[in-house]
Amino acid sequence: MAHDDQYLLGMAIGFSVVPYFVLYLVYLLVTRRMIRIPILLGGLVAAVGLTFLLFLSAGAWLGEDLAKTPVPMFGGVLIAGVVISLLGRWKGIPTQHGE
Repeated sequence: MAHDDQYLLGMAIGFSVVPYFVLYLVYLLVTRRMIRIPILLGGLVAAVGLTFLLFLSAGAWLGEDLAKTPVPMFGGVLIAGVVISLLGRWKGIPTQHGE
């Protein structure tokens, strides 16, 4: 089960979707910069894809089930944070309170 693609995709979705939106809300509160919804959803797809690729490579490198390691939790949060940060700098729009 360590190299089952559907299992790893499910883990990527589970460990990156919730942190993605939580980190976006933190980013919005701290920087007062919004990201438009289509770009935000595109970033979510990118974060899930990058997390899936991370899990594929980590599973092949470790040779064991990733659910027994801390890789999914930290990998999903790290990739979600990087994507939100890059999207905010690239396409962030100041809110009315941030001007």
